[in-house]
Amino acid sequence: MQTTTTRKLEIPSCSAEQTTTGKGSTTPTPFNLIARLHSVSRLMTVAEVAEILGKEPCTIYRIAQKKQIPSLMIGGSRSFDPSTLIIWASKKEPQLMVAARQLNLIAA
Repeated sequence: MQTTTTRKLEIPSCSAEQTTTGKGSTTPTPFNLIARLHSVSRLMTVAEVAEILGKEPCTIYRIAQKKQIPSLMIGGSRSFDPSTLIIWASKKEPQLMVAARQLNLIAA
């Protein structure tokens, strides 16, 4: 007889301190965002995506769980395909579409 166990994934909570960086970070420009994603040749972690998008990791976990950003669950860990993120971002923001076309990453 097989038993099935279900486990709930823990998502780090965002406190007020975590949501404000205070590091003087700036929002990445469209071209830099696309270029940085394009330079990655492996699956990305939540922390890497958060850094590139200028968000907190807990925000990335939350929007990935809601399927608002494309991600993969592999062995209980959330991963991101950079090429899929380029397409996703390009569809969400026209400026990013232009940057992706300039880099010949998507069809015109």
